[in-house]
Amino acid sequence: MRISVRRPSPALVIACLALAVALGGTSYAAALALPKNSVGPAQLKSSAVTTKKLAPNAVTSAKVLNGSLVKADFRAGSLPAGPTGPAGPAGPAGPSGLSGLERVDATSPANSVTTRAMTVACPTGKRLLGGGVRLNPVLPQLAVQQSFPDDDNTYRASVREVTATASNWSLTVYAVCAVAS
Repeated sequence: MRISVRRPSPALVIACLALAVALGGTSYAAALALPKNSVGPAQLKSSAVTTKKLAPNAVTSAKVLNGSLVKADFRAGSLPAGPTGPAGPAGPAGPSGLSGLERVDATSPANSVTTRAMTVACPTGKRLLGGGVRLNPVLPQLAVQQSFPDDDNTYRASVREVTATASNWSLTVYAVCAVAS
């Protein structure tokens, strides 16, 4: 089997040749104009943005304005750490926070009542931090209707029978209290 290969048109050959000259001409001219190792510290000029890395030791101390470099201008680990400074003054004392954490709970009598509501209060001088409700026992016929902090030191909960049950059940409401400053 013979595969035929078409010859490129004269226009394509001229276009490729022009592209090669355009791309290679300027680099060729630059290579001829600058001899090897002709750019060094004497030829470096300041610029706003330096995008290429310089040769090692191309920038000397005499070419750098004192106080013009920042930490970011140096390689990691090239600047030694200075001595630790003295400790600063202590800040003002913050609030003392919580103390006297206590859990307070109350349990209702165990019987079969369609609706039951209870509250539990924190002792005097303490504030309510949170609370909850527990069913004793957990029955599918029971549903917690409400469970919330009623005010700064009282927690309230209510439960009802969704479907009537002859089983005895009770409700335990608890509050988490503490002295808060």
